[in-house]
Amino acid sequence: MTSEPRWAVAILAAGKGTRMRSGVPKVMHELADRPLIDHVVDLALGVARPQDVVVVVGHGAAEVGARARQLGVSDVLQEPQLGTGDALRVALDGLRHRPTEHLLVLSGDVPLLRPATVRRLMTAVSEETSAALLTAELDDPAAYGRVERDTDGWVRRIVEARDASPEQLAIREVNAGVYAFRRTEADRAVAELGADNDQGEYYLTDVAELLSNVGARVAPVPLDNPDEMQGVNTRADLARAGRVLNDMVLADLMEAGVSVRDPETTWVDPRTEIGPDTVLEPGVVLKGACRIGAGARIGANCVLDSAAVASGEEVRPLTYLTGE
Repeated sequence: MTSEPRWAVAILAAGKGTRMRSGVPKVMHELADRPLIDHVVDLALGVARPQDVVVVVGHGAAEVGARARQLGVSDVLQEPQLGTGDALRVALDGLRHRPTEHLLVLSGDVPLLRPATVRRLMTAVSEETSAALLTAELDDPAAYGRVERDTDGWVRRIVEARDASPEQLAIREVNAGVYAFRRTEADRAVAELGADNDQGEYYLTDVAELLSNVGARVAPVPLDNPDEMQGVNTRADLARAGRVLNDMVLADLMEAGVSVRDPETTWVDPRTEIGPDTVLEPGVVLKGACRIGAGARIGANCVLDSAAVASGEEVRPLTYLTGE
C-alpha cells in the first residue's frame, strides 16, 4: 500500500498591511476574537505536522513570529520583502531539513478557506501534475490575476490585471492565491524566478508559467464558493470576512440540527460546539470555545464566553455567562 505523501505548509505573512491604517501587523487583527494568522495556522495543522509548518514574517516580525511559536509552528524572516516569490524561497529555505514531499502555500490574510477545499487542492497534485492552484469564476474579476489555460485545460500562466490585454481581461477565471506543489517542482521554479518588473520583486504567480514552459502540468481547482478566497487588506474587508465566517458557522450548525432563530443577529465562534435540537434565540453571541449540549435553549440577547451549558438546560434571555 502506498503511503500518503508528507506535506509541508508555507504561510506567507510578511506584508505590512498599509491599508489597515494601523500599528498592528495585518495578520494580527482579529477575526472572531482571534488573530487572522490563527485561522490560517489551524488550517495548516489540519494537513501537516507542526514541525512542517513555517510562517514567513516581515513587517511586525517580532509580534507575528511570537504568535506563530505560541501556536506551535516555526517562523522565518523575509528581510527585505522582495515579493511573494521571494517569500516562498525564504519558506523553502526554512523547511530545507524537513523531509517533506509536497508543499502547500497559504496566505496569512486569507482566513476563510475550508478544510475540504484545501484537501481537494492537495489531491490535485499527483504523479501527472506538478502543481495546482485554486481559482474562481467571478462576474467582476476586477484586479485579480486572470488564469490562462492551454488547449488541454491546464494552467498556462497567470496574468496580472495591470499587464493584461483586453482579451485577457475578459477572462472571468481568477487566481485565488493558494497553491500546492510537488516539493521538487517548487524548489526548481523558485530558483528560476526573476524580478524583471516595475517593482523589482519576485512574483509567486510567475511560477505557473515557468512550470508550464518546461512541460509540467499545473491543475486549476475551481472553488465551489468564491467567498473562501476573500483576503483582508482593509477594515471593510475584515468586517466582510467576519460576516462570511459567521454565515459559514451558522450554516454548519443548522445542517447539524441546531435551530438558529435569526442568523442576522446571531454570532457564534467557530470553536463553539453545540448539540442537536438546541435553539439559539435572536441576538445570541457565543464567544470562545463554548460547549452546549443537545436540546438546550439559549435565550434572546445572551452573551456566553467560553461557557458550558448542559443538555436540556435553558439560559434565560439577557444572561451573561462566562466559563472563567
